[in-house]
Amino acid sequence: MFFLWPIRDEFGVKRFPYVNFTIIFINIFVFILFGFRSSYQDIVNTFGFIPDRFSILTIFTSMFLHGGLMHLAGNMWYLYLMGDNIEDRWGHVQYLLFYLFSGVIATLFYGLFATGNARSIPSIGASGAISGVLGAYVLLFPRSRITFWYYIFVFYRIYSGTFDVFAWFWILLWFIQQAVGMITSMYSSATGGIAFGAHVGGFLAGVLIGFLTKTFQRTRYVSNVLSGKNALYRITGDVPYRILPFEQQVELFNKQKEIDRLIEEKNEREAAIVYGETLRKYPEIAIASSYEYKFAEMLQNLGLIDASIEAYKTFVRNNPFSKLADNALYNLGKLYLEKGEKQKAKDCFMQIVLFYPYSELVDAARYELMNIKQDNVLEIQNFQV
Repeated sequence: MFFLWPIRDEFGVKRFPYVNFTIIFINIFVFILFGFRSSYQDIVNTFGFIPDRFSILTIFTSMFLHGGLMHLAGNMWYLYLMGDNIEDRWGHVQYLLFYLFSGVIATLFYGLFATGNARSIPSIGASGAISGVLGAYVLLFPRSRITFWYYIFVFYRIYSGTFDVFAWFWILLWFIQQAVGMITSMYSSATGGIAFGAHVGGFLAGVLIGFLTKTFQRTRYVSNVLSGKNALYRITGDVPYRILPFEQQVELFNKQKEIDRLIEEKNEREAAIVYGETLRKYPEIAIASSYEYKFAEMLQNLGLIDASIEAYKTFVRNNPFSKLADNALYNLGKLYLEKGEKQKAKDCFMQIVLFYPYSELVDAARYELMNIKQDNVLEIQNFQV
């Protein structure tokens, strides 16, 4: 016997996923309210989506009905695991609209490709909309590590443990399975089972929305930089291309190896210090983005202001769309305030307000901008006096 189940993803969230938890609550509440009634099948027949009995109402109501406890539990766990990250990235209202849109497209896609007796059988479940969440997730967080728990029972021996895979690899395998299932079901005489077409349709909708959103964000970012409408380029600067002498290439290589060794030894504090020292001399140094932010934060906590400023600038320059980019800009602004460089601090806070409007730090950034403005007014008044 073999059992495999995803238990967590790599990324946490910075704000509470109200919409995601509300959707989960509604699904569970509907099942508790109706799922154990003897008339539940009649409810499914009435509010489930039947392709040959097309109804706009059932497109939506079918998303909140499930065929059993396992069906409900599986769907809600996947939504809990992935949905909070999408809501955190896009915002509450946008995520709700996206979720419903994915569910609608999934249902229509299923109805378009359903054949034979499947056209007269009600389709229910949130998996079409959740497939859209998976599609967006793989576009936004392709290299997020998903931790799986496995259970193997062979010849009276039990093997159990966990392992990690990249999100893109797992979700790609899942999508291939759904696509094969959809094609097979189109030429099968079976009258029930999994609505693979809804999974494929929802996933493609999520991929499309994720791609368009990501493309729009990048286009807007590049356009703003080129037109000078935001201060991000002025904040982070650029790393000029240069050819290092052989001796410096060797030194840089050795520093990178030293940092890697310290990370492996769990001595991240020392690794951060070495990284900060190396970064100021060799801005070309490359480490994992997760450590770029972590080391910048550690350098800040150690009181190494100049090193932490360079580390935060490097992180934002390399990862302008990271979920932590706004945090890095905010911390960078606070560091500039400590140094008395108010204009640079103002640029950082203004960047959060203009370019990260859904950040939880927007109000804090506005507050800092207001304080800077008041300080400038007081300075002018004192000068006039």
